[in-house]
Amino acid sequence: AASEMQMKKLTCIGMELQFEWEQVAAFVRQPDGSLFSWRERFTCFRYLIYGIVNKTNSEISLKFDDKEFYWKQNESLLRRLEDEGVVKLVFPLHEEIKRKQLLRNWALNWHDFTWQPIDEVYSYFGTKIATYFAFLGMYTRWLFFPAVSGLATQLIDFGSFQWLVLPAFFIFVISWAVFFLQFWKRKNSALLARWGINYSFAEYKASANELEPIRHYLSIEREEEKNFDDAPAEKRRLQRNEWSGVLLRIRNNAIIVLGIICLQLPFELAYAHLYEKTETEALSIIQGLVERCLSF
Repeated sequence: AASEMQMKKLTCIGMELQFEWEQVAAFVRQPDGSLFSWRERFTCFRYLIYGIVNKTNSEISLKFDDKEFYWKQNESLLRRLEDEGVVKLVFPLHEEIKRKQLLRNWALNWHDFTWQPIDEVYSYFGTKIATYFAFLGMYTRWLFFPAVSGLATQLIDFGSFQWLVLPAFFIFVISWAVFFLQFWKRKNSALLARWGINYSFAEYKASANELEPIRHYLSIEREEEKNFDDAPAEKRRLQRNEWSGVLLRIRNNAIIVLGIICLQLPFELAYAHLYEKTETEALSIIQGLVERCLSF
C-alpha cells in the first residue's frame, strides 16, 4: 500500500524518497524498531479499505436491514456504505500491548514526573500529540522558576526594598518567557530532526535514479570523488548568514523586552508606592462600612 501510494519516507542519507519494498533496508525505522509509524500504518489501512471498488461491468444490489441500494461501477464500497448510513465512522483501535506499555511507562510513572517517553508517543500517536506533550513537559518544568520566585515575593519581607520586589519580579518573568521560548525552539528543532521531519522534500519528483544514492550508501562504494574546492567559501557564507540571523533575533528580543519594561515599570512602581499608603486607609474604610451595615 505504501508503494502504491508513493509514500515518502526518510532514508539513511537524510532524504525523503518514494518508498520501495525492494530497498526497504535503506529507509529509517521508527524509534521502536518498526518500519512505519502509527500514522503511516493508519494511512495505509485507509487506502486499502477505501480501495475496495466495484470492478464488475454492472451495478451490484446490496441489502441491509430491509434497505436496498446499488453499488455502482468503480465506486468505493466503504464510501457507499457511509453514504447510506450503514457505516457511521471509521477509526483506528488501540493496540493493547503498546497502549498498556505507554500506560505503565508514561501515565503511571510515579518515579519521575518530568520524564516522558516522547519517542514512543511519537511512534504511537504521531507528530502532533508527541510535540504537544513535549511542550507541556518542558513548560511544566520551567514553571518551577517563576513559581519559586513568586512564592518568595509573597513570604519574604524585604524591608525597605519591598517597593522594588514587584518590578524585579516583573522583569524576571519577562526574561523567563524569552528564554523559555528560545530553548523550546531548540528542543522542538531537535525533536523534529530526530524524527526526520526537518528533511522534508515533498515536492521532490520521483525518478528512476532516485534510489541510486541509497545503493551507493548501502554498498559503501565510491566510484568518484566530488570536487569540494568551493566548500570553505560556501561554509563561511552559511555561517555568516546564520550568525546574522541570530544577532537579528537577539536585537528584536531586546527591543521588545526593553519596550515592555519602559511601558510597564512606571505603573509597577506607582502601584507598589500607593499600595503601602492606601493599605491602612482601605482597611479603615472597609471597617467603617461594615460597622454601618451592622448598625442598620
